[in-house]
Amino acid sequence: MLENKNLGKTAGQILEEYASTIKTDLHVPRKEYEERWKKIQEAMGKKGHDLLYVCGSELDRSDSAWLVGTSGPMVERYGVLLPREGKPHILAGSEGGHVLEDDAEKSGAEISLLREFQISDEEYRWAHFLGLKQILKKINVPEHGGKMAIASSTEVLPQAQLSMFESHFGKGNVVFDTKILQLAKYEKSDTELALLQEANKIADAAFRGMLAVTAPGATELQVASVGDFIMKALGAERTGFVTIVTSGERNYTVIGPASNKVIRKGEMVSMGLSPSFRGYHGVIRRTVCAGKEPDAEQRAFVEAVEGLYVTVMEATKKAAKKGLPAKFIDLQGKKFIETLKVNTIDQGVSTPHEPYTFIHNMGCSECQEGYGAVTSYTENPLGKRVGLAVDIALVGFEERGKPIFPVLYYVIENAFWKKNAEIGVYNKLPMNVQHLVGNTEPVGGNVDLYYRDFK
Repeated sequence: MLENKNLGKTAGQILEEYASTIKTDLHVPRKEYEERWKKIQEAMGKKGHDLLYVCGSELDRSDSAWLVGTSGPMVERYGVLLPREGKPHILAGSEGGHVLEDDAEKSGAEISLLREFQISDEEYRWAHFLGLKQILKKINVPEHGGKMAIASSTEVLPQAQLSMFESHFGKGNVVFDTKILQLAKYEKSDTELALLQEANKIADAAFRGMLAVTAPGATELQVASVGDFIMKALGAERTGFVTIVTSGERNYTVIGPASNKVIRKGEMVSMGLSPSFRGYHGVIRRTVCAGKEPDAEQRAFVEAVEGLYVTVMEATKKAAKKGLPAKFIDLQGKKFIETLKVNTIDQGVSTPHEPYTFIHNMGCSECQEGYGAVTSYTENPLGKRVGLAVDIALVGFEERGKPIFPVLYYVIENAFWKKNAEIGVYNKLPMNVQHLVGNTEPVGGNVDLYYRDFK
């Protein structure tokens, strides 16, 4: 195992290099939250919704984060009610309520403790709970009648919450309308695109630190610890996913969290992290070889992924410039894969598969926005002002434990912005970072082909 003092020294060097570049005072102003509420309320009026509801939890916080800035860690589930007129109202449990009060002050939302949201087997003697009827009265929603739209997905809304609202409004008056919020979140303001840039500066710095300590003898968790430390030291409140470090056969997990496994010389190591800055997420992922350069067979697999990355980004540039249907991007990537012939470990040739779509939406989550992924069925053009991730990967197996190619998983993931016909990758680190493994050399001018500063 690497000595902790070496980990700390490396993290300190990276922090010194990046600390002055982060705009730590950047945030979503209260006025912008008010504009968001008005935008949704206008859409509610057109659809005949009197009330809109989203629920939140550790895994599903994007909707409420966008509406009222609730990006803090929570114990219980929570929610937000938005009437057709007036301010939104945060519904909190007794413990999470203390955290959410801080968020409410920043966004200007109201907040109450809802009895149904307390931890079920605990007693909070001094908490001032309200029932749903009392809260609805506070926000001037009629006790009987009215129509409620639930903007959270059916995948994340607890049955208990749905039953609670149906018993109050009646089943016929409670409908799911997920697009009303998803479409609004998809288009970003300049502030949001700038926040994504800061999150990705942090991502680059933290990943740079992880690369520097990736060496034979280190554990996956030691490598991850450097990234986690740098992210928080530079201002990331939390992460969009648990930091990924998988080496050797652990690459069968594709996106597995770091473990206590020791990294061995010559193993391929896939890594990824996603810092959240003021509620907005950055991301970067790469695969490298520990302790040595990839051999010729591995390099051929690497070059296939690099070629796919360039193909997808060039297609994205063209689609943005000409306003083409977004599916054009996906189809160009798939055409490239169809032409691939890569050497297998049994001395044959075959075509590796991509594990997922090439582009997804991001913002108040790393990939759980619910709308905006680019597939072969996406007829609409990319949005006018959006933050997205290009996630390019090939897998070297079809069944766990049965490798086909000399690399089990190779990935290049970056975040990028689009504003009208322009696009630019937020991340400076180049698509191939093998030369940065095991050292703290400055990145210098060797940056991603598509990097462009958002201004």
